[in-house]
Amino acid sequence: MTTTHLLTSIDNGIARITFNRPEVRNALSPDMLEAMIAFLLQVEQDTSVRCVVLKGEGKHFMAGGDVKNFSLTATQSSAERRLAFESRVTKGSLVFTVLERLPQPVIASLRGMAAGAGVGFIAGADLVIAAESAGVVLAHINIGASPDGSTSYHLPRSIGVKRAKAMALLGDAIDARTAQAYGLVNWVVPDDTLEAETDKLARRLAAGPAVALAQAKSLINQSLGNTLADQLAAEAKSMGISAASEDFIEGPKAFMEKRKAQFSGR
Repeated sequence: MTTTHLLTSIDNGIARITFNRPEVRNALSPDMLEAMIAFLLQVEQDTSVRCVVLKGEGKHFMAGGDVKNFSLTATQSSAERRLAFESRVTKGSLVFTVLERLPQPVIASLRGMAAGAGVGFIAGADLVIAAESAGVVLAHINIGASPDGSTSYHLPRSIGVKRAKAMALLGDAIDARTAQAYGLVNWVVPDDTLEAETDKLARRLAAGPAVALAQAKSLINQSLGNTLADQLAAEAKSMGISAASEDFIEGPKAFMEKRKAQFSGR
């Protein structure tokens, strides 16, 4: 579908997704979610795409749900609100499932605030680069709501149970440096270099061995629910898949010739 709420592009192996509602801090809309799911499903099958970048238009990454629209449900009965929000969250959940299973690495480029479900995109990304002035807040509790947007899954795995509970139960914001210390953010850079540093990272991933990158991402994701025996078996299978790729021929050859490998992604 086409919507102005989400900007998408694919260029030089990099798929870019921009949340585009800056007037409401890029708060989620049904159109935005629907368009994002459709685009990610396309990217999932597109072997020319080697990396995905998420960002927000304007001063902020994402404010999560549109609280202004939430207030419009005040006239509904308790039962009606329960059904409406359970349905809304269920429909939106697919986007986080697809992001998790994408073979391509996902980078979140964090400027301004990531709040509410926006934290789910940060925590669910494979790599996060943040501007020094950025911040993160799991703000659901401040409006009488519980976490959604995959935050209750990804945050404990990213920062630990106690820190995740503190964010969820207190609703206090943390700055970029704290998020980095927690393990939620990989790199913090000066505000005016965020775009350039994000592009540099994206280009590096896009030039990498796509099959091996996909296998590495999958291995780490599945390790959180695997026994050691299961994970060792998964590693053996993944190594076989990687070794069968053309890039596994180029990699050792470049190493022996003492030059930088030129990976084709095949």
